[in-house]
Amino acid sequence: MQEAPPLWTLAGTNPSAPALVDARGSLSWLELEARTNQLAHGIESLGLVPGDHIVLSASNRREFIESLLAGMRAGMVVTPVKTGWRAEELAYVLQDADTRLVITDGDVARETADGQAVPVLDLDQGVGTSSGKSIEQGFSQSFDQGFEDWLSGQDEAPLPHDRCGVRMSYTSGTTGRPKGVMRAMDVARPFAEAFAASSQFARILEVPSFGPHLNVSALFHGAPLAFSLSLLAAGAPMHILGRWDAELALEALADGIHSTCMVPTMFRQILSLPEDVRARFSAPALNCVLHGGEPCPQPLKHEMLSWWGPILTEYYGMTEGGMTVANAREWLERPGTVGRSTRGMSVEIRSPEGEKLSAGSAGVIYFRNPAGRTFRYRNEPEKTEDAYLDEGAFTVGDIGFLDDEGYLFISGRKADLIVSGGVNIYPAEIEDLLHGLPEVADACVTSEPDEIRGESVVACLVLAPAAAAEQTAAVARIEAACEQRLAGYKRPRRFLLRTEVPRDGTGKLLRHQLRQEIWGDRSPFAR
Repeated sequence: MQEAPPLWTLAGTNPSAPALVDARGSLSWLELEARTNQLAHGIESLGLVPGDHIVLSASNRREFIESLLAGMRAGMVVTPVKTGWRAEELAYVLQDADTRLVITDGDVARETADGQAVPVLDLDQGVGTSSGKSIEQGFSQSFDQGFEDWLSGQDEAPLPHDRCGVRMSYTSGTTGRPKGVMRAMDVARPFAEAFAASSQFARILEVPSFGPHLNVSALFHGAPLAFSLSLLAAGAPMHILGRWDAELALEALADGIHSTCMVPTMFRQILSLPEDVRARFSAPALNCVLHGGEPCPQPLKHEMLSWWGPILTEYYGMTEGGMTVANAREWLERPGTVGRSTRGMSVEIRSPEGEKLSAGSAGVIYFRNPAGRTFRYRNEPEKTEDAYLDEGAFTVGDIGFLDDEGYLFISGRKADLIVSGGVNIYPAEIEDLLHGLPEVADACVTSEPDEIRGESVVACLVLAPAAAAEQTAAVARIEAACEQRLAGYKRPRRFLLRTEVPRDGTGKLLRHQLRQEIWGDRSPFAR
């Protein structure tokens, strides 16, 4: 059977060169090859077979990348998830994806896996045997040996070349709870071929691949992770910042880093540092800063360009596959653009009825792929159909327009979506929780301006009659329920108590009215 080539061969680099660097040190490509092969064989030893699903919930450390690569090299489907998820949120994905293994270094993931009777590979404690008890009955996994001891006992032999492992992201897509995005291209190629081909992202984004790339975001974030892996596949060593901190990020960028990826919230935090800290910053090797994930107001971007120079490249895209890119020169010539489409796709602007609109007219943004339908949502055929206009054009519901040269401008998005610090939040999920509480008679969730994160979650509530008599205590119980069952970034930062929430004559929630009341003319898309 043909063996998969070593990673350094795929990346076109030297086996002794650094591949992964974090606060604890670095791994060479030779070491990364050995450890990912060992980890892949170890995953198989736990009873998994190609095609099985793995959830990866881990902090920013080298082992995150090792686990992701190992799972895919073994032919598994690997889903990185947010480490801030609560048990209920994580349990949903474990059940929806029929997860066979959780790789983690966090308590919530350990306990949730135990409650779902899913084995755990703990990056600190080793292999855990599930008790099969519910979370309420108590977490009781046992770890017989440490992770490194367990790993050292695994085979280093190369995996077969035909293993087609993939990274499957969960996204809320157009609405609602997360859905697994299954892309046709992912399941059709052996991992070795897909890994080598992913280096094309570096060329599309015009990111230099001859120097180190710093990952400052949480590694589970889709776009920064994809770009980091692309540059790794092109031979650029990946440096991993343990956690986001504006001042620590500046120090790391000044240490010979050539590229990084940020969201505008990070720009705001860097710009708010004391003047003496900013004045000390010098990063002559830094020549590309990718940014996206949320709207970047023109004044903010101009301020960053004035400080760092024309090294900012903006992207707009989604897990389903569409992407546009605008380098600094293009943006300065057309302030506010998110660029033109890439990777052989085209962008179309359509009316709500599906009519193609001319340049300058705002409508729903569709990406058209000449290959036809290239993705589906796992277990969600109806939502897959809703995403497609026809066999080749799909949307996630954002609103924008094209200029005469095909440059895209985002003018809005579907009213439900909240983007806080570059992270998508869907009000329907929060409203489901609120409507299930005895204190709540009705609820409507939207957002309000946030100087640091762009926008934050606000819940408009109608209290149940019994709760209305004790408002303070009722709101405290609602806040406690949100804290227990929602990840931190999803929790309402403010509760508005009303006698009713906006609905039309049929009872349909009019979220846009509440949003307009709160925002006025301060839309995050104001350019």
